[in-house]
Amino acid sequence: MKCILILKKRGVTDRKGNLILDEIYGADVRFMDTDRYDDIYAEMQVVADELAKEGHKSYFIPCGGSNALGALGYVNCVREFTEQAEAAGIKIGHIVSATGSGGTTAGLLLGAKLYQPGVKVTGMGVDDDPFEEIVPALAAQSAALLEGELIRSEDDFQMVYHLGDGYAIPNPEDTPYIEELARLEGILLDPVYTGKAWSGMLKL
Repeated sequence: MKCILILKKRGVTDRKGNLILDEIYGADVRFMDTDRYDDIYAEMQVVADELAKEGHKSYFIPCGGSNALGALGYVNCVREFTEQAEAAGIKIGHIVSATGSGGTTAGLLLGAKLYQPGVKVTGMGVDDDPFEEIVPALAAQSAALLEGELIRSEDDFQMVYHLGDGYAIPNPEDTPYIEELARLEGILLDPVYTGKAWSGMLKL
């Protein structure tokens, strides 16, 4: 199965970080000089049409995997860590995640409703899209796939933004938090997504 990535040409475009991994795994990486998701999706359709003429079938994965189906993976994530927490005698009071396109946080919100009722979900925004609207909408679409609905309650979800100078641009003040976690726990975070979320969470 061939992977073609259509990426926004902003932030980190040098050959480093995830781009090195893309190359190692053999992905066909194509940049677009745009900040608009609509432009990306239009180009994805062009590529898919070209492949169809060659006899291939394409499977669309939206930016961040953020659609109703993709978010279900994080509904299962909540189910899994709920079972682990119960087995360990741990009570969860709050769920925090990085939010860069909305799918992860949407799945966690729906998962919390199903498996951790009463637990609040906080998205740590590393992009400036209106995730207050995007996340609940995605969660509702995922609930519909499960033949249910998203039942909201007051203060069940909030967004906190820790963007800094922009998406994919590291915040120098986050570096000590990233280094501390790596040196104490052996857990590596990247400086533009998980690192921002970790630092932002600690600052809360």
